Amino acid sequence: MTSPASRVAALAARSQPLRIDVGGTSLAWRHWPGPAEQPPLVLLHGGFGSWTHWVANLRSLMAYRDVWTVDIPGLGESGDLPAPQTTAHFADVLAEGFDTVLGSNAAYDLAGFSFGAMLGAHIAMRTGSRCQRFFLIGAAGCGELHHQVTLLAPPADAAPADEATAIHRENLQRLMIAQSELIDDLAIFVHADNLARHRFRSRKLAGSNDLLAVLPRIEAQLIGIWGELDATAGSATDIARRQELFQQAQPGAEFYVLPGVGHWAMYEAPEQINALLSGVSAHQS
Repeated sequence: MTSPASRVAALAARSQPLRIDVGGTSLAWRHWPGPAEQPPLVLLHGGFGSWTHWVANLRSLMAYRDVWTVDIPGLGESGDLPAPQTTAHFADVLAEGFDTVLGSNAAYDLAGFSFGAMLGAHIAMRTGSRCQRFFLIGAAGCGELHHQVTLLAPPADAAPADEATAIHRENLQRLMIAQSELIDDLAIFVHADNLARHRFRSRKLAGSNDLLAVLPRIEAQLIGIWGELDATAGSATDIARRQELFQQAQPGAEFYVLPGVGHWAMYEAPEQINALLSGVSAHQS
């Protein structure tokens, strides 16, 4: 059986890496070329993550779309963000990166997960009509609606492998994946690898109101996606309130609730997420 590390490496080998410097920050991009019938799709990962948050999706998506990923500063392969480490500063740097990589007049679609969805909202706002569709998956930045999850302390560097795996599995169960049988070796590897590389702690910004504050100013078609059992989303009433806020901000905004799915919806329900992101029809909740 192929190891998780080999599977991630094989996927990375299919991409074209690109590194650019913006505002004193080195941004690590990857490009998975695909059909150009639709605008390119840019994927933004979540907090304590990297492009590998999309490991279950990229092979499918590149069959339908031209796909780009970028690691958020302070995470993955990108450099750190100079002060101030605010939502606006992250978005300024990333939006300039979009202009450099995609072209300053190029149309694109954007999908953001969790912290990446919150930052994506500010990027979409800045780029106006160029951002055509904006998919927000388990988005952070919903103020009092956002639930912080208590996690176990990360394993020490010298912890035995079985002890470290048990901690990662428990934290994935608490925060990321509702169906415990789907917490496999690949999920644990991705989580542990991203955690080991993070330098920026996004939880404080994730609990802010920074998404809702700009939602009405986004021109792109809004497409909200939440797992029914997303640990950061709270109750069904809290999710329904998000839908109300989306549709108040943009009449006609789409909103999907995925039954039995947790926070890391792209990993737990890849076929449903891929159908939405690829343009294949899906049922609206």
